[in-house]
Amino acid sequence: MNDVAPASLYCPDCAELVECRNVTVTCPDCGGILRVRLDPSVLPDTPDELGDPGRSGLDRFAALLGLDPTESSGLAAGGSTPVECSSLAADAGVETLWIADEGRNPTGSTADREMAFAILAAADRDTERVVLPSTGHAAQSAAAYAGRAGIESLAYVPSRTPFLNKAMANVHGGDLSVVEGRYSDALAAYESSDEHGFPVDPRSPFRRLGDVTLAWDLLAGLDWIVPDVIVLPVGHGHRIAGLETGLRAAVDAGLIEAMPRLYAAQPEGCDPIVTACKPGSNIKPDAAPDTIVGPLEVPDPVLGQVALEAIEDSDGSGIAVSDDDALAVAVEANATAGVECSATGGVALAGVSSLIEEGEIGPSESVLVVDPLAVAAEADILRSHLMSTGI
Repeated sequence: MNDVAPASLYCPDCAELVECRNVTVTCPDCGGILRVRLDPSVLPDTPDELGDPGRSGLDRFAALLGLDPTESSGLAAGGSTPVECSSLAADAGVETLWIADEGRNPTGSTADREMAFAILAAADRDTERVVLPSTGHAAQSAAAYAGRAGIESLAYVPSRTPFLNKAMANVHGGDLSVVEGRYSDALAAYESSDEHGFPVDPRSPFRRLGDVTLAWDLLAGLDWIVPDVIVLPVGHGHRIAGLETGLRAAVDAGLIEAMPRLYAAQPEGCDPIVTACKPGSNIKPDAAPDTIVGPLEVPDPVLGQVALEAIEDSDGSGIAVSDDDALAVAVEANATAGVECSATGGVALAGVSSLIEEGEIGPSESVLVVDPLAVAAEADILRSHLMSTGI
């Protein structure tokens, strides 16, 4: 990984720029959460010059973010193309609605974009192992990318992590520490462990660099037509922060004229970021998280404040939806729109309807929903919902 513009890291606590080569996961001086900054002056003048249009995802944008393209081409992440869903747009009452299926990434989630950067940062430092806590999908992705880089991975996951994630993490050669309980228990085990390795947990700025490619991929997939609104399922908060960084750089460079409004969607049973979007509120841990959508059950999001900054900077907000609404709309999308939508993606899709009801989205606006997971990862949840309705 090259430490070249436009990417740089900034610590708001120290008010200092930080050299990428000196970073593992947080500020080396004070331990603060680093912000990712992109210098728009380094970006090209036209979208067609933003990487090779004949390539997609990480392969297309790697060099612009300081990554050697020859290193990124192994497990090609990215390349998501939003699909227009006219029937869902009509049902929701908006002009246009797209769904971006990130489940087409190598291990089936947006985490692949993040791990492609984070694992290479680890490999550049000659580490022997990467470590992280995970609800499941990042553990699977980390194992795959670490295996390809020739290093070990160790992930702390809660016992409720789906069997698929645990199995595939092991199949990819990764080690797991399965902790009884929920994500907060796995996180506590991770934080108290004396096991050493390069941390690739959600605080990692390198993971957010991977999410910058999500922003540029979405724009490229829409032929640089900018949606009015982007709705994204949010757990840790790092993904919406990386997305905003990429979009803001495109605005500042003149590649797009306006910034989409970003909305964080969370389940009602675990919505600390959405709750903090209310005026006068701050991030507070959810004392009793309870949602069937496991990837989003993150009661104390470590990047919550950074996510709030991203949401506020885009003039967006947050929306919480019930598990039943998320599952119902995901099933409807699969059945009527010809797209595969996970339960996690259903949280964002259900959020669109609620945002319209609340007047946050107007009927003449265009909306892009990001589904960060392959539907196969949550097929059992969707099938169970169908059975509960008598099907």
